[in-house]
Amino acid sequence: MTGHDGIRLHRWEGADVDRFIAEMSDLYETVYAEPPYNGGPLFTRDRFQQRTGRQKQTPGFTLVTAHTGHALVGFAFGLPFREGKWWGGTSTPQPPAEVVAATKFAVIELVVHPDWRGQGLGRTLLDNLLDQRPERYAILLAEPTAPARQIYHRWGWQQLGDVQPAIDAPRLHALVRPLKSEAA
Repeated sequence: MTGHDGIRLHRWEGADVDRFIAEMSDLYETVYAEPPYNGGPLFTRDRFQQRTGRQKQTPGFTLVTAHTGHALVGFAFGLPFREGKWWGGTSTPQPPAEVVAATKFAVIELVVHPDWRGQGLGRTLLDNLLDQRPERYAILLAEPTAPARQIYHRWGWQQLGDVQPAIDAPRLHALVRPLKSEAA
């Protein structure tokens, strides 16, 4: 499918990640070398590839890529969390029981090349990733001082607390957005 300004968007399943992992890793490295991430231990190329290698095996894993010409300019991916599952690591405070008890789609990455920011590509990627998801909620973790954190707020995401997903990871804001109405 074609997005705005001639950008081609495409949805992929877990096994398809391998065809893009080198490009995704290059773009990830570019974005996560910037403040506030600055290439910290959680944000290295190797850790990204290790996590993604595990996550892509989850049934329901979905990747959306954005290309212009032959260049990857953005991607977003995530995976379902079953009822009762929450982020690993430590959470403060504990998330609301109704969110934990529900099905959730965890947005793991939303990465946009610096040259393509401010043009709606991030929102387009995220909307495409979450379109027609069967889960009750979408969840994600955001670096509190990153510009994206305020963007998520404007897009209707609400903070539930903080999560430190790994011992060497920073504390991140745990955000949620309903995907289904109560009637659905």
